[in-house]
Amino acid sequence: MLKIKEKDYDKVALLLDEIPFNTLFARAVTDGIVKGEIYVDSIQSPRTAYIVHPYGMSLLCGDPTNYSFNEKLLYYLLDTNAEYRKRQEWLQVYPLQWEEVLAVLVKDKLVTYSDHLYAGNCERDYLLKETAHSHIIRWNRLNFKFVQPEQPLKPAPLPDGFELKRIDASMLKMAGSVVPQFFWNSYDDFLANGVAFGVVRDGRPVSIAFSAYIKDRNLEIGIETDLHYRGKGFALQSCHALINYCLDNDLTPVWSCRKENTCSLRLAEKLGFHISGMFPYYSLPG
Repeated sequence: MLKIKEKDYDKVALLLDEIPFNTLFARAVTDGIVKGEIYVDSIQSPRTAYIVHPYGMSLLCGDPTNYSFNEKLLYYLLDTNAEYRKRQEWLQVYPLQWEEVLAVLVKDKLVTYSDHLYAGNCERDYLLKETAHSHIIRWNRLNFKFVQPEQPLKPAPLPDGFELKRIDASMLKMAGSVVPQFFWNSYDDFLANGVAFGVVRDGRPVSIAFSAYIKDRNLEIGIETDLHYRGKGFALQSCHALINYCLDNDLTPVWSCRKENTCSLRLAEKLGFHISGMFPYYSLPG
């Protein structure tokens, strides 16, 4: 695995053209929008690539029979000493033959999540507690297609003291794991090229929906709600406003989530998204 420089990213971008699922996070790296990392088998003519977004999402694509690359890939995937990989990652692969390759490479370090085996939250929590620090877990990731509802969605009125607003510099910073600072190089960059709407209280957003990336008239939605304000419909309000912005500006809203993230799945369906595909999704130990 050779680390490629940004000036050569266009060679890797070609490998993404045939992938049938949402790769906007990887495009953000190959386009130089965010400072990620890309590893390849050959600097001059890459046949295989591993693309890492700074948020921790990654994509393995290209030739799955590239054995010299795969040998080094094994050390990266199971790097528990943080020599190569510094954090947990969520990995997608294409083509799907990579599933067979990963199963052979990591052997007993691979655990497949199953709704039948881990039917409830307790079983799922046990799986994560016992294995997530040392094993790769195979999940499923859903892609969605937005279909504008025939009957316009009408979210319930906000409680007193809350308002729905477009987020500007005065209220941009928000704590959480899915916020603009992890998807853009800087707040200034986001304010110049991105967009966000949120439910605000006392000048501070408690829920936010924002553009994680925009390319070719597609806008991928990122969503975060303060832990103390969840379950109140604020995420629905924020996302609804961002989707209306997309429709008014000839943008297609894009949504993806882990199948097991039932809150995100249900919210997507309420907003008019329909499942368009399901693909393997691997959590790598951090």
